[in-house]
Amino acid sequence: MREQPIGEAVGDDEWDSGKVMWPPEEEIDFAAAHESLVKAVAGSRGVRFFRANIIDVPTDVYLGHVQMAIDEVTGEACGILLRTHVTGIDPETKEPILTDEATRPFKFPCSDGVEKAISIFCENLRLAGIFP
Repeated sequence: MREQPIGEAVGDDEWDSGKVMWPPEEEIDFAAAHESLVKAVAGSRGVRFFRANIIDVPTDVYLGHVQMAIDEVTGEACGILLRTHVTGIDPETKEPILTDEATRPFKFPCSDGVEKAISIFCENLRLAGIFP
């Protein structure tokens, strides 16, 4: 699993709040990308889409998954966080009703690859109070 770069090596027992990690990101097809992310990068050429599950290190809790669009021509990245919430119970099947929620797309310069883009995006989510 990859961890958010923190500038210095730390031991396993030295993790503190604010640290997230993700398994290796996977490239996804344009059709699998969230509609708001696709709209945010419409008109761009050379865009590749990626997905990664985000895990809070101290609690080992799944925080959602990031979808990232990387425009290799302009050196820009655009990301969204997707979370699934239980919003009710189906009266007939008694199964939970799940609803996906996405953050607004966030564009930023990044020509250092998808791993760096995810790291920058996660740090911005933390600064915005979305991540612990």
